[in-house]
Amino acid sequence: MIQHCEISKELCQEFPDLEPELKLEENSRNLHRQLACFASYTNRFLDTLNLDGARRCFREANKLFQEGDRQVQHALKVSYLYSLHLYNGGNSLQWRLLMGPALARCSQQLTHNMLP
Repeated sequence: MIQHCEISKELCQEFPDLEPELKLEENSRNLHRQLACFASYTNRFLDTLNLDGARRCFREANKLFQEGDRQVQHALKVSYLYSLHLYNGGNSLQWRLLMGPALARCSQQLTHNMLP
């Protein structure tokens, strides 16, 4: 099981170019800020329609969601999924297919819960 205190290390291993941002003092001790940084990083790929980059990010997010403790799962829902640019343009279905079933379900639940 991946503990919440291991997220920064896990993300830095998978995405070395994220390390400087994750190591900033304001981010280094806050799980939600770390996952918000990861969401911004993922959004760079979504905004430029970079399928390979988005796929890598979603694969890591799926791993964190499935293997992470409850704090990690909660932070992924509210600080990662909520911040993604999934509905920019007409690519939302394509992004959901890349997300994998667990993340897609969570994203769908978040979207459904926001509807009036």
